[in-house]
Amino acid sequence: MPMTDGKDLVQRLVGQPCVDVYRFGDIGVVDFGGTVTHPLGASGEVSTGSEFAVHAQCPFRLVQHEKVFLGSDDLVPARTGVPPQGEDERLQFDTGAEVLREFLGRMAPRVQSVERAPEGDLRIVLEHGIRVDVLPTSSKRKESWRFLIRFGEHVTFPSID
Repeated sequence: MPMTDGKDLVQRLVGQPCVDVYRFGDIGVVDFGGTVTHPLGASGEVSTGSEFAVHAQCPFRLVQHEKVFLGSDDLVPARTGVPPQGEDERLQFDTGAEVLREFLGRMAPRVQSVERAPEGDLRIVLEHGIRVDVLPTSSKRKESWRFLIRFGEHVTFPSID
């Protein structure tokens, strides 16, 4: 999949609906756009996902009406103590993501604007007073966030050469 410097690539989000929010380990993921499929070689298997995604490996937050609803600091256990045998260890993030996912399913808020600062901050403004902020805070040369067009181009911050 080709990688680009992405200065304008993230602008492709404008007008797209936000369709999902979840985590992959300690990475926050926000999905946008319609569902796309892609064959996985000669096996006949097919991969399915949203058309666009933002993967945040740095501090991030989802804000609604100037209140943080969900963020990277929510990647902590939802309960203190040891869960009962057989119960999964859910994170506070998972609980908030379920609520947000239900809202996204009903309202499908569309992206109104995308701002990208030279130091890597990414701000995605949606309808219904929702905002996604991705805030790189490290001087290390490691990926802080990735924007991808599923099965196509992607951009990382910082750029990985």
